[in-house]
Amino acid sequence: MMKYTLTNRKKSISARNNSEFVTWMRKNDMQQWSSNKEFMEGYAHRKSLFEQIVLSPESEDSFVRDLVKNKLLEIKKPKAKFLRFLKFSFKSSGTSLGLFH
Repeated sequence: MMKYTLTNRKKSISARNNSEFVTWMRKNDMQQWSSNKEFMEGYAHRKSLFEQIVLSPESEDSFVRDLVKNKLLEIKKPKAKFLRFLKFSFKSSGTSLGLFH
């Protein structure tokens, strides 16, 4: 899972891949779109027309790559809070499984 954040709106979602993220964008758009391809074409057209930003609607991967390139989207790995907790718990209890050396 990766954390996708739309920088202008400060909205984030965890998604497994670019396709899942674009599907989320499509479903949360004000307009109704029948497919990711149709959505990406419409979104790219609006960005080009109103903000002179060029986005490729050829695939979810190229679309997301262009969103990142134009600083409209940030993608990060989520922090492994659970693993840090486990590491702390084992250190605190004096227990060692040899997993965190």
